[in-house]
Amino acid sequence: MGKHKREEKSSSFLSSRRAIALPVTFLMLFVSLTVLISATYYFSISRISARTQELKISGVEQEMVSLEKVVKFVSWSPGSYEIYEFGDYGGKFRVVPTAKRLMLNLTDDSSFHDVFFDSSVGKVVYELTPSETQDNAFLNGDSRAIVNQSSSTMTQLHISQGSEYFEITLSYRPQAGSTVTGESNGKPVNSLRIYIVNLNSSQTVTRYGNFRLKVSCLNVTSSLRSYSFSSPVTSLLVKADLDGVLGNVSLPISSNAQGAVVDLETITCSVRMEDVGW
Repeated sequence: MGKHKREEKSSSFLSSRRAIALPVTFLMLFVSLTVLISATYYFSISRISARTQELKISGVEQEMVSLEKVVKFVSWSPGSYEIYEFGDYGGKFRVVPTAKRLMLNLTDDSSFHDVFFDSSVGKVVYELTPSETQDNAFLNGDSRAIVNQSSSTMTQLHISQGSEYFEITLSYRPQAGSTVTGESNGKPVNSLRIYIVNLNSSQTVTRYGNFRLKVSCLNVTSSLRSYSFSSPVTSLLVKADLDGVLGNVSLPISSNAQGAVVDLETITCSVRMEDVGW
């Protein structure tokens, strides 16, 4: 009889433990499943957000590349213009005509030098929304402040860290070249040409969202300086200071025992950008 009662108590105890264990097991499974679903949800949201940001950045890059093509299309053709429609990528678009000061100096790097250009040339900036995946990179051109006419583009389109966020900046650097054009008073005549795309006649623009931008070529102007050297000259340097970035191009000079004549022509294309609304 006593044994039978002990067996009943033992069976009742085991049943109680099973009764308690079952809901605890379900609770643990529910909590684990909730944590897994939450982690998956936040991971998915993060991935979607990162992918959306990548698409926006790619879209802005393409917009700025297209805008540069519009500038190239109208440049050097006075009176020509295009209306460009810029999309909404969540950032801030700016045209800053007073930015990017350019100073140009012709020198033999010894006793002769002449500063022949000193002015702002402007820039266009698109400030990206916050991103952790950007690097400094050139989409077109490189970091040189001046380039040789025979080898490189004048465009500088690059991504860099701005004061707060990464920015895509469009600006232009000068291009230099030289040719021998004849003879004057027994001296070879050398023609040096410096090409400049200048945005400083643009309207100061700050825009968010969708907008339309008019890009036009106002004019192409030329200024000429002439130098006469009484002794042989093999080359001259065009030194550039573009907003603190220094560079130079060495141009070959044809001369003889009597020296050389150097004609320096600065050809400036003034491109204007203005907001024409939507």
